[in-house]
Amino acid sequence: MKAPIEKNKEYIVEIIDNGFEGEGIAKIENFTIFVPNAIKGETVKIVIVKVLSSHAFGKILEIITPSKHRVESDCKTYKRCGGCSLRHVQYEETLKMKQNAVQSLVDKTLKNKIEVQPVMRNGKSLPL
Repeated sequence: MKAPIEKNKEYIVEIIDNGFEGEGIAKIENFTIFVPNAIKGETVKIVIVKVLSSHAFGKILEIITPSKHRVESDCKTYKRCGGCSLRHVQYEETLKMKQNAVQSLVDKTLKNKIEVQPVMRNGKSLPL
């Protein structure tokens, strides 16, 4: 099956979820595209940088509709460094993203389903 997208072409996509490492996930004709630094709910203009048989990777060119959870990073080297992957997301939202990532892994691997508890912050759990 040929991918419905092409390398170096630009597309406007809606970010429908965030992956395990915080990357945004978009789909074009049910073909998955991973977009670093994108947040669920955003509409972004991307350029495709790599296409594989099952998925692709895009880079943000423009954020058309930003998430309400997007913030300016408090680190001057954040975009160049690569040491942190979620500095552009409100802290409380990152805790929810991490809980959802763990819950997804649990749901995929365990036959007996369990509910992952909210991530703790200063001894208090935050509801989803």
